[in-house]
Amino acid sequence: MKILLSLLLVGLFAGVKCSGQSKGREQNWIESLKNTQTAKLEAGLPEKPFDQWLTDLAKSASPKYELTGCDAEGTASTGKCVKVTVDVAPVRRVELMFAVPAESPANAGEAAVCTFVRGVIGPSDPRSKQPTRLVRKLSDLETMLK
Repeated sequence: MKILLSLLLVGLFAGVKCSGQSKGREQNWIESLKNTQTAKLEAGLPEKPFDQWLTDLAKSASPKYELTGCDAEGTASTGKCVKVTVDVAPVRRVELMFAVPAESPANAGEAAVCTFVRGVIGPSDPRSKQPTRLVRKLSDLETMLK
């Protein structure tokens, strides 16, 4: 009986530790994207961390980051994306999707960079009749928000 109880407790603690590691890895992807230089995401953008660059564009609104599932065709993705949303005006919102790269032994020494998939600028209230604009490149975002 004591052995069964011991195994049960060990199993519970191992499960908690594994789920904690998964949550930590998700947070690492978000932190990695925040700290990635925008020039690494797209050539021609300034040498600023992505979070600072987006905050400057949004004029003081702070972006919100969330790890979600996605279908990122044409990228070596894990099937997960980092969704970034920021309100740029009282009634407008920017939503950007970045594919989380698949971890491979070949790239183990290098820092993997998320890949920009797509973005939209649209109304913050889905009931609004304002048009939604597609963002194909991050550099387009600069011109759309100025």
